[in-house]
Amino acid sequence: MNLEKPIAKPSSPDQCMSCHSSTTNMDKSHPIEVFGCFKCHGGNRYATNKKDAHRGVVLNPSRLEYANRFCGECHSDVVKRVSSSMMQSQNGILNVLKFQWGELSTPIGLEGVVELKDKNSTSLAESHFRKACASCHVNQHEDVFDDKKYARGGGCVDCHRIEKGHQEKNHYVHSKLSSKIPSKNCLKCHNRSNRIGISYFGKFESEGYGTPYKHGEFSHKLDGSRFYYELPADIHHTKAGLDCIDCHTEKGVMGDGKKNHHMEDAEDIKCNDCHKPKFKKADSLAVMLSDLNGNIPETKSIAYTNKKNSPIYNLQKDKNSTKFYRKRDGKAFDMSNMSNKPYHTLDIHKRLDCTSCHSSWVPSCYGCHEVYFENGKQFDWVKREVTKGSWQEFRSFLRFESPSLGVGYNKKIMPFAPGCQVIGTLFKDKKVEKFHAMAMAGWDPHTTQKEVRSCEDCHFNPASLGLGRGNLDIKNNRIFFEPFYNSKKSGMPFSYPIDGFVSSDGKQFQTTSRKDARSFNKKELQKIVGAYKCILCHDRYSDKIYKDFNKSKILFNSGKTVCLD
Repeated sequence: MNLEKPIAKPSSPDQCMSCHSSTTNMDKSHPIEVFGCFKCHGGNRYATNKKDAHRGVVLNPSRLEYANRFCGECHSDVVKRVSSSMMQSQNGILNVLKFQWGELSTPIGLEGVVELKDKNSTSLAESHFRKACASCHVNQHEDVFDDKKYARGGGCVDCHRIEKGHQEKNHYVHSKLSSKIPSKNCLKCHNRSNRIGISYFGKFESEGYGTPYKHGEFSHKLDGSRFYYELPADIHHTKAGLDCIDCHTEKGVMGDGKKNHHMEDAEDIKCNDCHKPKFKKADSLAVMLSDLNGNIPETKSIAYTNKKNSPIYNLQKDKNSTKFYRKRDGKAFDMSNMSNKPYHTLDIHKRLDCTSCHSSWVPSCYGCHEVYFENGKQFDWVKREVTKGSWQEFRSFLRFESPSLGVGYNKKIMPFAPGCQVIGTLFKDKKVEKFHAMAMAGWDPHTTQKEVRSCEDCHFNPASLGLGRGNLDIKNNRIFFEPFYNSKKSGMPFSYPIDGFVSSDGKQFQTTSRKDARSFNKKELQKIVGAYKCILCHDRYSDKIYKDFNKSKILFNSGKTVCLD
């Protein structure tokens, strides 16, 4: 039988509907009475029996190996961008890991999951990536997860599916897709590494304690083996209930078509894009996204990101007001621009990133003990099978308060935390080998508050300065620091404190994975701490000495102004 020729007059829109007419729509943009089954799932649209009709059917056409054929008919640009995006490639994670473990001279260049797909021999860093990191990418196979509650992957549905397909009494409920992506879909992956997903909702992963008990069971569980403390959630969540997609743009999430090296290259949105916005006429993409959402009113003037010129179609301006609309339900919030008060405009703080003041805490996992068993066996997320070599992870020193500051990838001062500090023990050939790769990384921890850190917390807290936790003193304009954490007595293979990014004389202890990211140098440390004695009395940004702080110091040091006792 030639399946390419019709054997019966097709029903509308295809013969599949003769059996699947009771299937519900997956969303308002893909009505089954218009699309039918064949257009998205393939098979033989002319066949009248199940065996022939289902020959060549693709159950999940949103997987990236099929998406270009099916979804790509209407969304070819998006499919192409997603396929090369950070969400799929994970090249940033692999490159940084190999760089920090001394296997690469630069943290850029490889292709992530694709790089390892057909590679048989693996290095130590590649083994760790395969066994511990590679479970999270857009096109992961959902069926490899034993516990389906934590399954991820599946292609486009990894993000866009809000309800799985299931059979009801007399009809089949098709999987529901939406552009109004709930944050729980993002949290499937964004709950490890820098943990921005759970931090946003006020959860800090604990050392492993499950108390308090509730109803005879451990409470505060992230998953089967991880627990959390409750800390202040991000103000965007507590005040407005915003989901991740309310801020993050289409290009920032699904890719811009470039093979970006790091997540900050891929991300699009910045604080200023909403809090100091630039409005322009809504383009065709903005209109389409607004129509697709269904909750956001169309308008002539919307905000755009400065970095990639992406439409922030839910931030709109008219003659009388500026409104921010929540994508989930269209709820409107009045928006006001960033104030021009001294704390935002003074030159002395022009190098500060918004996160340096407005982030209330950062999850800091100091000293991650990774143990490798060469003869062990563990699931390989790239090959999707159990292979030789296994890893176990243990914690050393978890903290969240007074995050370290340093010079970030954007050359601005921002919070830093371990990223990652690996202290490795390798059981190989009946021998024990050890290595350590200590690194710090700067990022937006997504713990934003309107209230900011105190002047003292930045200018005289050794943890904030990157010295670590301990006692800080100044004598004869020199900084003296005595750490609380004694690495040698704790069995660490290095002498500096485990939470120390830099010494009091500006010597950087730990590496970073970005060209321009670093700790404060000696001159910067002295300048920061040197302002502390002024802050004790001049504790208001409106104080006239800050209008020209350098001039004020010159006048004071020359005896032309005095401090009052």
